[in-house]
Amino acid sequence: MGYETIIYQKKNAVAKITLNRPEALNSLTRTMLLEIGKALEDSEKDNTIRVVVITGSGKAFCTGVDLKFAKEELTTSQAEQDFFRFGNEVMLRRIEKMPKPVIAAVNGYAMAGGIEILTVVDLAIASEDAVIGDQHMKFGLLGAGGSPYRVPLLIGIRKAKELIFTGKTLTGKEAEQIGLVNRAVPPDALESTVDALAAELAELSPVAMRISKALINETMLVDIEARLELILMSSLVGANSEDRHEGIRAFNEKRKPVFKGR
Repeated sequence: MGYETIIYQKKNAVAKITLNRPEALNSLTRTMLLEIGKALEDSEKDNTIRVVVITGSGKAFCTGVDLKFAKEELTTSQAEQDFFRFGNEVMLRRIEKMPKPVIAAVNGYAMAGGIEILTVVDLAIASEDAVIGDQHMKFGLLGAGGSPYRVPLLIGIRKAKELIFTGKTLTGKEAEQIGLVNRAVPPDALESTVDALAAELAELSPVAMRISKALINETMLVDIEARLELILMSSLVGANSEDRHEGIRAFNEKRKPVFKGR
């Protein structure tokens, strides 16, 4: 299939998915999720592919759901629920369950849904000047893609609470220091570093890789489906609050939100 919102390339046993809406900081729409899902499906089925790399074009990796798209199309609780279930199924859980290693090359802003992609890939290399943060709290939101569950697994409960509660951002170097990414490198070394890592993994046994990934995930992600369902339902409850609507209004009006706890 042709792609409108991503660039999909295959070379030397590595499939590369580049999110390609730089004008919108690679924010997610239904079309982009569908195309990412199709590329991931193709990567999984193609026996010549042994490693998948995900990155972004321009100055962003991914900044989460496109709020303009959300305002126009996610107008009811059911629409939001359907969209987030769709995103979890075709992208986040597909990455997690894929029997091949997936590497994120974090080239810039990784916010909200962007950080949720970071939590499901197997390895993450960031530019030292990348800007990484959960950000949901800033807008009265909750990470429906599972960040309240997966971020603590990666960096520990206290650091996760700090990151999620404050909505603070980290540089790539700071993210490396707390274990949110494996490594941070100078911007001009990001592509070559990721290429070298992908080439190294591609030379290893696909059988051992598949079994190792499944074993680690099955033992660490305990009762994940039930936990993700709880997070999704909690996010939908929060989505009906006045605070959430104020957060989105403030973003669109480029001002600081005034939350009232309702």
